[in-house]
Amino acid sequence: MSRITKEYRLIRKTLASDHPTVNPYRGIIDLLNPIDETDLSKWEATIRGPEHTPYEHYQFRMLIDVPNSYPMAPPKIMFERDAILHCNVKSATGEICLDILKLQDWTPVWDILHCVHAVWRLLREPVCESPLDVDMGNIIRCGDTRAYHGIVKYFLAERERNNQN
Repeated sequence: MSRITKEYRLIRKTLASDHPTVNPYRGIIDLLNPIDETDLSKWEATIRGPEHTPYEHYQFRMLIDVPNSYPMAPPKIMFERDAILHCNVKSATGEICLDILKLQDWTPVWDILHCVHAVWRLLREPVCESPLDVDMGNIIRCGDTRAYHGIVKYFLAERERNNQN
């Protein structure tokens, strides 16, 4: 049985559990599945915005490509285009800047579930030293978290408004 098949079984079991020690991702990861169960190379995930952040009360969909060389190479995880504003995300493409998703920093110890959780943590703890959105990174770097949160909240409210029309 391949590593990705084993992971899929474990993810299903973990996320289906109501027990907090078995499923510490309740309220964080709402969905993590292959798009088609016959093709474990294309996944989708939905995460909830972390509490006490401007992302709270929103859900974010990600697409995950698992390369043939996995687990020796990392999965490629991206948000939907124009779905999120964050200093470590290129909004227009959904590209995410996160060390563990880069080949040089990847280790096979990581798995898809933990990578998705790491992206969620990035929403809670932006890393302004390696921004893909330089403007948002500069706002955080200057210490103006109030402005950062305000801009993100405005962006997300506009996104919601546009999605309802």
